Amino acid sequence: MSSLPKINAIWRVPLILTWTALMAILSVSLSLWDKGGRRQHWCARTWSRFILLVSRVKVEVSGLDKLDPTRGYLFAANHLSMFDHWAFLAYLPGQFRFLAKASLFQLPFLGWHLRRSGNIPVDRHQPRKTLRVFRSAAKKMETGLSFVVYPEGARTWGDEVLPFKRGSLLLASYAGAPIVPVTLIGAHRRLARGSALIVPGKMQMIIHSPIEFDQYQPLEPEALADTVRQTIIKSYRQVS
Repeated sequence: MSSLPKINAIWRVPLILTWTALMAILSVSLSLWDKGGRRQHWCARTWSRFILLVSRVKVEVSGLDKLDPTRGYLFAANHLSMFDHWAFLAYLPGQFRFLAKASLFQLPFLGWHLRRSGNIPVDRHQPRKTLRVFRSAAKKMETGLSFVVYPEGARTWGDEVLPFKRGSLLLASYAGAPIVPVTLIGAHRRLARGSALIVPGKMQMIIHSPIEFDQYQPLEPEALADTVRQTIIKSYRQVS
């Protein structure tokens, strides 16, 4: 009897993969008429909301009232699961893009969407190239576009919030934009790292108060990364 829930959950995986392929093809097609990425962002939202619905995962969001929809922010979050992306896309208002590992841009379907919709590849082996991309993206932030980054650099097992890489927050300083710490809780319980088994349930997304440029400008990169991390740690906890 213990294997029955797993058997019942298996059907979600091919459905999600098929939906991902269809929405990626639609996104790439729309990009031929939409260089700004707004229609592709709509595809990503629709994709994510469907996945959350099918997966029976409820996201409890708090702190949206702290945001000004006319401003561009750098959202910095701990990283637990693919459900982190889907939660952001489904619930975070406004136009935003992700800073993502360069290897993801090589994947079929998902990589096509990421590249065509204006998301930023981050290659730790080519820091100079990444910095050039950051400077270009900073100009977009000045017009109100936001970005999401996971400063840990990879998904974790959820036991703790790992140290943040200092370079991941440079984009905000180039644009003089606020940094918003975001605590994600429970996503690894819904889809664990290295697993394809989705477990229905709840997760949380806590949006903290923005850290303005004049507040963090005096800080060294290491101190800034730790400040953002400590804000997240204060509200982080594991949930079943």
